[in-house]
Amino acid sequence: MDEPHPIDFLPTMAIQYWTVLLSTAATVYFTFVHLLRYRRAQSIGQQKSLDPSIATAFSIHNDLISLEFPSTFSLATTFALFKAYGIPSISSLLVATNQLAGPPLSSSKRYADTGALLLEAVLNEPGSPRSVEALARINWLHDRHRKRGSIRDEDMLYTLSLFALEPMRWVKKFEWRELSDVEVAAVGTLWKYYGNALKVPFEALPGHGKGWKNALEWMADLESWSRGYEDEHMIPADSNHRLAEATLRVLLWKMPTFMHGFGKNIFASVMEEKLRNAMLIPTPPSIYLQTMSLLVAVRKIFLRHFSLPRYRRLTRMPTPSPAGEGRLNLPRVRMHPWYILPTFKKRWGLSALSTRLRGGVLPGDDDKFMPYGFLTRELGPMGLVGKGHDEVQEEVNRLESSRGNGCPFTLIQ
Repeated sequence: MDEPHPIDFLPTMAIQYWTVLLSTAATVYFTFVHLLRYRRAQSIGQQKSLDPSIATAFSIHNDLISLEFPSTFSLATTFALFKAYGIPSISSLLVATNQLAGPPLSSSKRYADTGALLLEAVLNEPGSPRSVEALARINWLHDRHRKRGSIRDEDMLYTLSLFALEPMRWVKKFEWRELSDVEVAAVGTLWKYYGNALKVPFEALPGHGKGWKNALEWMADLESWSRGYEDEHMIPADSNHRLAEATLRVLLWKMPTFMHGFGKNIFASVMEEKLRNAMLIPTPPSIYLQTMSLLVAVRKIFLRHFSLPRYRRLTRMPTPSPAGEGRLNLPRVRMHPWYILPTFKKRWGLSALSTRLRGGVLPGDDDKFMPYGFLTRELGPMGLVGKGHDEVQEEVNRLESSRGNGCPFTLIQ
């Protein structure tokens, strides 16, 4: 019997070689991913403070919204606004003003203005001129209704609770890890600070009488109260449904009309049953719920074990307009190009070409969308543009005189 020639072993040796090489590379890569994935969370966790200063809380929150979970935090904030419309006392006022449930042009401006005010208030450092001016403008817009009793204190607190709690809930539900106690405390510290600035009353919270030891305890108290408020007040109403339909029209603006049913089912699949019932939105077919659960599970595994963490910040900060005068441009189009600078990409990029094919409006097509940017002190309904400047400045002075950089649980109760 002939002995095998050495060349006959080459295929086997090559397979073994590549198996060892690929296995080693995979092990190194997965280890590298794991180390980098958790490095930022571990760094934050080493601070071990559940009552951080406002500056520290802002720094942690900024990492969460621009590095760790930028898309999830952004979607959760959008959903927080949407979820507030499940309370009839909130939705009925917004329907009555005809700003959100009215014609598409007015509703898209309302969303653009709301987004601009929130971005300016939250993405700029607390106490900075841009953040303070946005908070002052929000207060002026709200005070007009609060003085008439149109906005209830409990609805203000509930809306604030959604901004504080929904990002934490969405991260737990959709992301590769949950927020740590330190991160939850940072989010709580920041939103307690904003609540104080926006004159949101906290007397309804169970722990208000004795106070809260730290932000984590405040967040738990807020969570308990918010769930109880939903149980009592999130009930079906036509005003809820009208706002839901108007909101979905804005959110699905990039989809062709014939796909809107599909888009609504996708959106409904991430909604809680109680919210769907309150908004008179049908439960989507089970295939949507099952597919969504599968996609979320696969995404979590992929991000945790296969995907390197983001190393460049994703920012949605409004940018100074070339027009000057303190005007700012928004970075993203929502249905209509309010406050969008008509750059080459915004007019000829893939998204712009898709808009052209649908017959939509592009930045620079019409000056009524203010491509030269917005002034924070003028944001709001068309009828209020140019009004309230003196009152907003008085509110700016009040906020600047009462601001501090310590923990808001000791500064202002």
